[in-house]
Amino acid sequence: MKKKLSDIEKKEYKYLIQVLASAVNDTDVPFPYEGINWDHLIYYARVSGVNALFANAVLKLPQDYLPEEEICSKLKRIKNVELFLDSVLNSEIENILRTFDKYKVKNLPLKGYFMKREYPRSDFRSISDFDILFDIKQIDVVKKAFEEIGYDFLHNDDNQYHFQKKPYVYIEMHSTLVHEHEHYYPYLSDQIDRSAKRKEYEFSYEMSVEDYYIYMLVHNSNHFRMGGMGIRMTLDTYLFYKNHRNDFDYDYLSSRLKLFKLDKFDKRVREIAFSWFSGVTPKMTFDDFEIYILLSATLGRVSTGVMIGSYKSINNSENSSKRKFKFLYFISSVFPKKSLMAVEHSYLNRFPFLLPVSWVSMWFKRFFIEKNVHIKQGIRNRLSYTDEDVTYFKGILNEVGFNDLD
Repeated sequence: MKKKLSDIEKKEYKYLIQVLASAVNDTDVPFPYEGINWDHLIYYARVSGVNALFANAVLKLPQDYLPEEEICSKLKRIKNVELFLDSVLNSEIENILRTFDKYKVKNLPLKGYFMKREYPRSDFRSISDFDILFDIKQIDVVKKAFEEIGYDFLHNDDNQYHFQKKPYVYIEMHSTLVHEHEHYYPYLSDQIDRSAKRKEYEFSYEMSVEDYYIYMLVHNSNHFRMGGMGIRMTLDTYLFYKNHRNDFDYDYLSSRLKLFKLDKFDKRVREIAFSWFSGVTPKMTFDDFEIYILLSATLGRVSTGVMIGSYKSINNSENSSKRKFKFLYFISSVFPKKSLMAVEHSYLNRFPFLLPVSWVSMWFKRFFIEKNVHIKQGIRNRLSYTDEDVTYFKGILNEVGFNDLD
């Protein structure tokens, strides 16, 4: 598990943060330093989910400071692709919400739908899907509404229903904001009823700025605790708080943060967000906490998530051999149990003896269609983490009041 950055990496990340800050604050783009590796910067921006913002900013550099033509061509492609996707997604989501009005589906768009509006331009904030809260009692009507406008129902898990219109649009309909076993659930179960109807729609609702900020922290903290929250989530925190700092009811916000046990997390992340993005030059300490964010990609590192899952399983097991249990955990990830496989292979609920068939189907899809299997990395993630890695992660969690691994 990587825990340190080289001096070169620190310089690269600092310049990336400085460029992003210039884009969202509409200030001059910093000139590149001598010997800059643009391919590294483009890679960091891509895995952190901020490549469109980065590309738009760099392309504003004066002619004498622009990267070479090959790099500029990459940046222009990134910019143009995001412009196209943003246009398509904006059109589709409005079509969905109008259709929900027609079918009288009470709904509350979440996360990226509204966060895009906090950026100077909506194409600066990329998203992979739209998330919408709804009343589970209306699921049959929801399916009819999506069918009318050309969406396929893919599957559902315990609190989400997944719809897709190929090739670009993916919708997650949430019956709850968080899982029922989570600490936050009792405080968020009535969120639609506590939200305000939007003027442009008959059945679409919007959270108050305080509730939106709190839910954003809930979402970000879950990623933080299960694998990591990256640069984009930190930038979201900066922009939303900066844009609404004069709108907040601070008494309500403070009481809810303490109730949700997120006050320490909010304070620490917000301090970093403003240190990084509010000034001309970012103030970065590169301590364990900051490096954890920088290396967390967009939604967290797979290796960290695997370590957490394996560590928790070992602690809940009566097996005294860590090495043996790591191997058993690896086997269980290659051949998942029926309850997990049934999420996408519903036939297992009626024909459980077809579990091996579902494994073959899953791996065929991953190897030959999605092509997202990295065998060596997968084995390494599951078998090679150390006690030092666990201690490092525990320290980061404990700093903000989380004790998931204790």
